[in-house]
Amino acid sequence: MSEATGRLVVGESTAAMAYIKARRGLSPRQMKVILLVSMLAVGVPLAAWWSGSWFKALLSVEFAMLGLGVGIFIVQQATGPTVRKALAERGQAYEQALTFRLTPEALVYDLDDMTMSARWPCVTDLYRTRKYWVFLVQSSAMVLPRRFFPTEEAERAFIAQALSRMTDAARARSPDATRFVAA
Repeated sequence: MSEATGRLVVGESTAAMAYIKARRGLSPRQMKVILLVSMLAVGVPLAAWWSGSWFKALLSVEFAMLGLGVGIFIVQQATGPTVRKALAERGQAYEQALTFRLTPEALVYDLDDMTMSARWPCVTDLYRTRKYWVFLVQSSAMVLPRRFFPTEEAERAFIAQALSRMTDAARARSPDATRFVAA
C-alpha cells in the first residue's frame, strides 16, 4: 500500500504535534508541571507574607489554580465553534480529504487544495502516538491518522514501505515504527 486516504478535521493533528515538543526537549506535560510548581513556589510564600497567614495563602493559591483550570476548560470548549466559524467565513471546510502518498522520491501530503512533499532525506523521524503516525520533516511535521488504515496489516505495510525509503539515520531515530513493523 503506497497511499492512505481519509478525512481530516481542521486542528485535529494539533494533539499529535504536542509530541514533537517532547522529542525536542520538554513535553507539554512537563511544561505544565513546571508552571504549576512555579505558581505554588512563588504564590504561596508571597500570599503568606502579604496576608500574614499560611492558611489564607494556600487557599488563595488553590483558588487561583482552580480558576486557571476553569479558564483552560472554557477556552478548550470555545475553540472548536470559533474555529469552525472563522473557517466558514473564509469559505473553507472544517473537514478535508487527506491523502498520504509514498513515492520513490518523496512523501506527499495532499490535503484538498494544498499539496506538500518532502524528499526522503528530509524525513528525520517517524513515530506513533495513540491515534497518529507523525513524520518529522526537518523541523515540521506531517501527521497521518491511524484510522485511515482499514486493517493493522495495511497500516504495517504502509509504515514498512515508508521506513524502507527513509535514511538509515532516520530509521534509527524511529524505534516506534521499527517495532511496529517487526511485530
